[in-house]
Amino acid sequence: MSITAIPFFSHSHHRLKVNDASFPLDVLSFEGTETLSAPFSWNIIFTSADKNISRETMLLKPASLTLLPSPQSLSELLHKPGPLRVVQGVVTGFDALGVSADEARYAITLQPRLALLARTRQNAIWQDMSVPQIAEAILRERHGMRGQDFVFNLSRDYPKREQVMQFDEDDLRFVSRLLAEVGIWFRFTTDTRLNIDVVEFYDGPQGYVTGLTLPAVPPSGLHDSGVESVWAMESRFRVVEKTVSTRDYNYRDATADMNAQADVTGGDDTTYGEAYHWADNYLQAGEVYSATPATESGAFYARLRHERYLNRQTQLSAKSSSATLMPGVVVRA
Repeated sequence: MSITAIPFFSHSHHRLKVNDASFPLDVLSFEGTETLSAPFSWNIIFTSADKNISRETMLLKPASLTLLPSPQSLSELLHKPGPLRVVQGVVTGFDALGVSADEARYAITLQPRLALLARTRQNAIWQDMSVPQIAEAILRERHGMRGQDFVFNLSRDYPKREQVMQFDEDDLRFVSRLLAEVGIWFRFTTDTRLNIDVVEFYDGPQGYVTGLTLPAVPPSGLHDSGVESVWAMESRFRVVEKTVSTRDYNYRDATADMNAQADVTGGDDTTYGEAYHWADNYLQAGEVYSATPATESGAFYARLRHERYLNRQTQLSAKSSSATLMPGVVVRA
């Protein structure tokens, strides 16, 4: 007669791990907020048999949330399929929520290490450096980040600026503002080999992740057989600015024409009006009719500003059960 051990099954489909934590952590619920060009924030509520977890054992500790699929069969339960997604970061908040006879309930806030830049406020002058160089210097010199912690994947060359001032700004706001001025955006990924969060910087669509296709099927009944889908899709359209005009003054060449204009609608007759911007701090007007004007020229800033206005023209929303859907991922339904 042989006895086969019954496999242990936890109703918590997801795993929370905090470095150096010797006590068990059982995920109860979680809620995450993610956008492009901003640190994500996951609020994770968990229980533990340890009723005396201190803030010293949690705050600033590297941590990860592993999202696992719900087993659809005994075979999947036994073979333990791989994770759907791993969110890596650092604990920036810790709450003790209550204690019962059997366990205690806690909550942590999981964010990328880039979020810690908001805890450093400085006044500084940067000279003869480009925007990417300033951002990298802050990451490396002030916050000890190394090459594996961030990646610049840029399609343009950015000129050195004579002087850039940081006045009473925290590092996150300062870096985010500088990057946004020239159209550089960022998103976060996970290095599963080093178990760290990585921030990736891009200045175009080369940073988008393609290949995700989901069926447009609304949930029906109480069982979806584990098939990820998208539903409740809505489209919203608005009238936005038709053109953008910029103007500046270069004291070194007072007679130079510093006017620039951009219209990247391609003749869209549902746009209206003109947005005028003064003093974007450029030294040359640039080629108005070029699809790729010189970086940080007047035409460059006019085109970039018009793209931002057009971004509000069409907005799509939907609900999805896909755990792999995140900012920067292009989904087709």
